[in-house]
This record gives sequence, structure tokens and C-alpha cells, in this order.
Amino acid sequence: MITEEKLYERLMKHKGKHGITQETLQHYHWAIDTLRQQSTNNNSNSQERN
Repeated sequence: MITEEKLYERLMKHKGKHGITQETLQHYHWAIDTLRQQSTNNNSNSQERN
């Protein structure tokens, strides 16, 4: 599973090669938000099982 740290590393590698556009930043923020939602959902699901 990809983590926020790995996403940030990918963003910085991309920045070094291609620069950062508004679209790239939007995709990055969307991915971070999605990861956080999945993390929240996984935590609530595991608590329901216990």
C-alpha cells in the first residue's frame, strides 16, 4: 500500500524532472485525501469487528 511519504517522494521526483503544475498538485491532494479516508474507514471497520 502506498503511504503519504511515498506519494511525497514521487511528487518530488516528478518535480525534479517535469516541474509542478496546478493539475499535478490537485492529483496529489486528491490522493492524500483518498488515503486518509481509506485509513479512517479501515480503522472504523476494525473497531466494529472488535
